[in-house]
Amino acid sequence: MFGIKDNQLPSPLKDESRLNVLFAPLRNKSVNPKDWADKISTWKYIIKTYCEANEIYFFSLASLNNTFIRNGRPPPCLKEVLDDMARNYEIESKDTFMKKCNITWSGWLTDIMIKRPFNWSYNTVKNTIFTTSTKDIVYVHVDVINSKSTELLAQLPAKYRNELLSFKDLLNILNKDISNADNIKLLLHNLNLQKKIAIKTITGTNINDLDSLVIKVSEDGGSANITDIDIGVYKLKENEQILSNNIEDLEDRIDHCIIEAKSHLQKNHKQMAKNSLIKKHALEKQLEKKSVALLNIQNCLEQLKGTHENVTIWSTYKNALHAFNSTYKETGLVEEAVDNTLADLADALDQHEDIQSALARPTSILDDTSDLEKELEDLMKEDSDIANTNTDEPPPHDDSGLKKSPNISKQEAM
Repeated sequence: MFGIKDNQLPSPLKDESRLNVLFAPLRNKSVNPKDWADKISTWKYIIKTYCEANEIYFFSLASLNNTFIRNGRPPPCLKEVLDDMARNYEIESKDTFMKKCNITWSGWLTDIMIKRPFNWSYNTVKNTIFTTSTKDIVYVHVDVINSKSTELLAQLPAKYRNELLSFKDLLNILNKDISNADNIKLLLHNLNLQKKIAIKTITGTNINDLDSLVIKVSEDGGSANITDIDIGVYKLKENEQILSNNIEDLEDRIDHCIIEAKSHLQKNHKQMAKNSLIKKHALEKQLEKKSVALLNIQNCLEQLKGTHENVTIWSTYKNALHAFNSTYKETGLVEEAVDNTLADLADALDQHEDIQSALARPTSILDDTSDLEKELEDLMKEDSDIANTNTDEPPPHDDSGLKKSPNISKQEAM
C-alpha cells in the first residue's frame, strides 16, 4: 500500500476505520486539539515511513497527493501536515537546504535563533502574496536525510577513507546507479554540513562531470579537509589511469600492425607490409614516451606515499617524546633523583642485613653454659648413686633368706 511493504506498513494503515478517519477532512484545531494533533502526527509518521521505505529524500505536496490515494482521492489534510512539519523544521525546502554551507557554533546559533524563523516567515508571506503554488515546493525530510546519510557513511569501506574519491567511483562502491545521483548528492551535502566529509569541485582537461566532484571522508571520524596535496595526488592518479589506458591501447594497435604486416606478406604486398611496420615503429615511439611518463607519475606517487609515511613516523616520535617528557615532569624522574633513590635503597638493604644479624645473635642468658652443664652432670650422678643403693638392699617382705620347709621341698621335687 502506497509503495510501502506489508512488513513496514504503519499500523494506522492496516485498520480500515482508522483509514477512514485519516482520509477525512481535518477538523478545526480549536474544536478538538487532541484529535487534530493525533491526526497530524500520524500522517507525519506515515510520510516518514514512506520516504525511508522507498529511499525518497525530497517530495512535494503534489507528489504526496499522487501517492496517497484512496478511493480515487488524496487526503485533504496533507497541506496542513506539511505546514506543521515546516514550522517544526522537520522538513525544509530543497533550495534552502542546498544553499546551506558549513557554519561555526556562532553561525549555528544565529541560524537557529534568527535565520530559520525569519526565512519561514518570509517564505510564508511570499507564498501568500504571490501566486506561487505550494504544491510545487520541493521539500527534504530532515530526519530521513540524517539517517540515510549515516547509513551511507557506514557503507563506505575503511580503505577508501582519508583519500579523494570521485563521485563516479563513489556510486560504483555503493552499487548505485546514475539515476540515484541526485539522492546521493543530497546525502553528501548533508554529511558535508555535518563536517563528516569534505566536498570540492575540481577542473581539469581530463576530468568529466562525474569526476569533477570529489569527496574525502576522514579516517578517524573527525572533520575532513581537502588540501592542495590531496588534489595534486588525485590528478596524478587520474593521469596514471589515463596513461595506463593509452598504453594498453597502443600495445593493442602495435600487435594489430604486426598481424597486418604478416597478412600483407602472405599476399606478397611488400609495400603495404612496410607501411604497417612504419606505423608500428611510430606507435612504439609513442609507447616508449608514455611508458616513461607513466613511470615518472608512479615514482611521484610512491615518493608522496613515502613522505606521508615519514610524516606519520615523525609524528609518532614526537608523540612518544611528549609522553616521555610529560611522565618525567609529572613524576619528577631525573638522574639525580634516581641516584638518591638507589643510595637510599642500598642504605635500607644494609640496615635490613644488620637487623637480621641482630635477631640471629644469642642472648646473654645463654652466653656461659659451663656451670649449667656441671650442674646437670651432678644431678645425673646423684640419680645414678640412688639407683645403685636401691639395688643392693633386699626388698621389704622378701623371704628369699628363710629356710625352706620340707613340705615345700617335696612339692618342688614333685
